[in-house]
Amino acid sequence: MAGWYVISCSDCQGEVRVHEDWSNPPSICGSCKEVRKNQWYDKSCESCSAIIRVNKEWSNPPRYCASCKDAQKAKWYDKPCEGCGGTIHANRDWDHPPVFCKPCKNAHPPQYKSCSHCGNTFTIPTGTLINCAKQGWDPPNRCKDCRELFKFKPFKTVRETDFLNNVVWRTYNSRGQFISESRDASSGLPGDNYREHRSASGQVIGRTRDREGIIGGHYRETRGADGGVKSTSRDREGVFGDHYSESTGGSSNTTHQTRSHDNLLDGKKHRETW
Repeated sequence: MAGWYVISCSDCQGEVRVHEDWSNPPSICGSCKEVRKNQWYDKSCESCSAIIRVNKEWSNPPRYCASCKDAQKAKWYDKPCEGCGGTIHANRDWDHPPVFCKPCKNAHPPQYKSCSHCGNTFTIPTGTLINCAKQGWDPPNRCKDCRELFKFKPFKTVRETDFLNNVVWRTYNSRGQFISESRDASSGLPGDNYREHRSASGQVIGRTRDREGIIGGHYRETRGADGGVKSTSRDREGVFGDHYSESTGGSSNTTHQTRSHDNLLDGKKHRETW
């Protein structure tokens, strides 16, 4: 029979008769075609329920149709890390897309710290640590509740007495929230008198002693419970002859001024710090 010849089936190596006039001759036999046909089945796209043709031999069959794949792909975008400026891949469906990349998060794991004011343990989250490092700031040393207390100025210090009739100086913020209490004390050593400060929880937060500079000049130095200098203060006189105390230091390393005032309601004096 002119024009006919035999080739081997690419699947089973059996004989396949092919004609030389065919522009697209088969490469597999009829039996193998039927086997291949039976390997295909239909499944629904998990997003739109469209029909997807799937082969039983595929180890990772598709879950979505081509249109849904393109739509999902379009939801992804790149944004800069707010810590290092590197690239973050984010999805528009995310309610809270990340602001820091994985390397920045790994380099600044959350820290657990004892509050310098109340003594309670608090967590400094990764984002705060990254922002502090970026801005050159020291991490916070007060817990969130204590930071909230110190937000509301001016602070008012009032001379009061405790239940044993001992003189104490209690400090409140502008909302009237109790911040700390101070009282005079002594270590027992000759001349070592100081004023001890405690938080509302009773935590010792510092002791203030009178000091004299190398070239003279008196000032007051407050050291924390760890022995480190927290702040220093000096008496000043304003341009109009008013007297006030100027202190430098604290968690924000800023300068504050403290002045005496008369309470118009009861005539008692108190000191306000700005």
